[in-house]
Amino acid sequence: MLPEFKCRVRNVKRKAFTLVELLVVIAIIGILIGLLLPAVQMAREAGRRIKCANNLKQIGLASHMFHDTQGYLPTARPRDAFLTWPVFLMPYIEQNSLYEKFDVMRPYRVQPIEALQTTIPIYFCPSRRLPMLARYETRRGFPNGALGDYAGNAGNNRFWSEFYGNANGVINSGDRRVIKVENGRINTLRGRYQFSNIIDGLSNTIFFGEKALNERHLGKPGGWGDGSFYNGDEPATVMRMGGRLFPIAKTLYFPAPGPGTIPVFGSSHPTVCLFVLGDGSVHNISKTIDPVTYGYLCSRNDRQLVSLD
Repeated sequence: MLPEFKCRVRNVKRKAFTLVELLVVIAIIGILIGLLLPAVQMAREAGRRIKCANNLKQIGLASHMFHDTQGYLPTARPRDAFLTWPVFLMPYIEQNSLYEKFDVMRPYRVQPIEALQTTIPIYFCPSRRLPMLARYETRRGFPNGALGDYAGNAGNNRFWSEFYGNANGVINSGDRRVIKVENGRINTLRGRYQFSNIIDGLSNTIFFGEKALNERHLGKPGGWGDGSFYNGDEPATVMRMGGRLFPIAKTLYFPAPGPGTIPVFGSSHPTVCLFVLGDGSVHNISKTIDPVTYGYLCSRNDRQLVSLD
């Protein structure tokens, strides 16, 4: 007969976390989240910046295809209150069906409203906003239209937005001696420049870049410089200047009257502004770039060569 063993089970009471232990755990989790969030935000911004660079790449390549087809670069706007380069490049960014809704020889205000209010995603920087419409009319009789975050390089002299004079940019207003308005229509879309007019070379000249905006006043035309992107009534909506007197904007918030009268480039990226040069290369240019060097990049014919390598 086997001996009988008696087992006595002791009830062990489990202790709960103390308040101090709980606070320590919460503090550790908070520290880890604090370390992780900036890394996540940086990764997201890096992705958005890549998307923005791709947008500018497509715009730059579209300007090349436009030049190859037409024999000249697009104007920022052929005449006052007509259409703009974002419309003229539509066939070269796979927007043929939208382009066909426009009568490009007629003014902005008489175009179909559905065309004017159709946004194009590659015209928006994802670090700044999603595609949206202007909040207000440019002026009476000019419908609210789609917006955009990029601008053509208009150079750095006083003729930047004029229809006469020797502007030294790349995407300038049309030449009034060539483009005439007759019975409410223009007679041609012919641009001012060919590649041969880019004396400094395509790889030394900015074509397009991100435009500065006050992020508390997005969608506001006039002095805020964020009017309808297809409307040539306000030149600073589609072209900007750069140089010693027009440095890249360093903040996201302009005081009034804003970049409509201070037509500079700028971005929603923390330290850089993105530009596409004439050779199709996209560069992250520091917002603190030397203004003289920056001015050389914005002039097509100052015969000053600049390396961004």
